Amino acid sequence: MYAKSLVTVFLFGLIFSSCNGWSSSIKNLSPDDFQKGIAGANAQLVDVRTPEEYSEKHIAGAVNINVDDANFKKELNALDKGKPLYVYCLAGTRGKKAANEAVKEGFVEVSNLENGINAWLAADKPVVASNGEAPKTGMSFDDYLAHIKNPDKLVLVDFNAVWCGPCKQLKPIVTKQVKENSTKVELFEVDVDKNPKVASTMNITGIPLLILYKQGKEVWRSMGLIDESELAGKLKQFIN
Repeated sequence: MYAKSLVTVFLFGLIFSSCNGWSSSIKNLSPDDFQKGIAGANAQLVDVRTPEEYSEKHIAGAVNINVDDANFKKELNALDKGKPLYVYCLAGTRGKKAANEAVKEGFVEVSNLENGINAWLAADKPVVASNGEAPKTGMSFDDYLAHIKNPDKLVLVDFNAVWCGPCKQLKPIVTKQVKENSTKVELFEVDVDKNPKVASTMNITGIPLLILYKQGKEVWRSMGLIDESELAGKLKQFIN
């Protein structure tokens, strides 16, 4: 009886460690390694962002399966689970989510682009747009630095994206506070999709993100939604 129990415990531990091994089998690749991987004959490349993001720019050969869409698992399972799967998003978070879901669904080999298409663009890798036109690369980091160096006003940078729900919720709060302090505060909005080089250089891993600059130096930042009273308090603190 005792020996049988030991065997049961051993088998359970083996199964448990195997399940944990799925997660560790996900490869988070650099742009160079990701590019080499998707060049393989059997590679399946999936852009897990929204259709709007995909349409604006994506890696050539990628199919679009939105990880946050209700049909994600259904569309994912239409792919070949025995072939290598490569996924990417904007900055890496949704890619990791999609990679974990793929492992749960039984995909054998799954790779995620570390830091997403932002890293890909920062490494000067090619992208295409759905309309056939060359994708816009947005402002350079030097352009960004020039914008935040206002000697007379605080500069509040709002990093956002058109697909970001919380960004839309935050926008009227930011707009109102900047308007009420228009003689002392300037608003600078940065769409991370349209300005990937800035997003990558700033290591933007989540939005909405507010960064407040005083004479070109960062004095405060906040990621996610924020109460109007907190934002008003921070502006007042650095205006005085």
